[in-house]
Amino acid sequence: MSLAKTMSKTRLFTVIDEMEDQLAARTDVVHPVEISPIRFNILKGRLEATGGGPPVRMLPMMLQCLSGIKESLRTLDDNPAEPKTEAANGLIEALEKEAFDLGASSIGYTKLPKRWVFQDKAVLYNNAIVLSMEMDEEGINSAPSLACMKTVMETYRDLGRISNKLAVFLRERGYGAHAGHPLNGLALYPPLAQMAGLGWMGLNGIIITPEYGPRVRLAAVFTSIQNLPESEANEHSWVADFCQTCKICHKKCPPEAFYDKPVEHGDGRVTYVKNELCFPYFNLYHGCSVCVKVCPFNQQPYEKIKAGFMK
Repeated sequence: MSLAKTMSKTRLFTVIDEMEDQLAARTDVVHPVEISPIRFNILKGRLEATGGGPPVRMLPMMLQCLSGIKESLRTLDDNPAEPKTEAANGLIEALEKEAFDLGASSIGYTKLPKRWVFQDKAVLYNNAIVLSMEMDEEGINSAPSLACMKTVMETYRDLGRISNKLAVFLRERGYGAHAGHPLNGLALYPPLAQMAGLGWMGLNGIIITPEYGPRVRLAAVFTSIQNLPESEANEHSWVADFCQTCKICHKKCPPEAFYDKPVEHGDGRVTYVKNELCFPYFNLYHGCSVCVKVCPFNQQPYEKIKAGFMK
């Protein structure tokens, strides 16, 4: 049985769409602006493009991801009626310990600009706790393959669980929280991660982290806490210059989907990828991930590359 036929029997897609619409209809949330990007729905896009989808053995993992997305929206009703807005002494340290104990690779803090909320979507707060989680190196290095797709989906599932658990952690202490799931999120995560100091966006449009290069997935927890220790500087900006001398992701991209020069928008957003070329290949070839695999930061330590480049 194909994944598409099996998943068509569940109302999860419809339920999630309805819950997102209900959130977007509220007046006390962070709405997008006219220049905000349109979200690409990864799971729907794949099912529509392939008709059959991957083998049914992938179904449990994908359903777990969808259940995690549903949980992130359903539990918004669990927020306190009058959430605290100031982090108590020791809260951030306890939050970070919880995040790392659960399996997060890095954590940072920033404000969410409205322009990075997807069109027709919304999030509850503009205070963002941004998370990264490493993807299995062996799985990514098999890209494009079902093994790579499995690695990506496992990370989506596990990081989604972390974001939901951290939201519960905050609510139990009197704070409002909205878990931003890594799969089909409501806001654009890579620039948010850069603002939070987790790394720098490479020419593949993916955040390059010092821990694992581009081999990470991102999520966020949006919270009522207004005094988060937001990043004031980003020491990773040199990555932009390195990428200009490298461009191996552009050279190795199977559908040649990268712009020769990233498109800069007046609002500060930058578009790296021609979606009309990337997404069809992405859907047909197990989520691709070739640009992650071939990146030097996936193959060598960050500090080694930096030392060689900065000579």
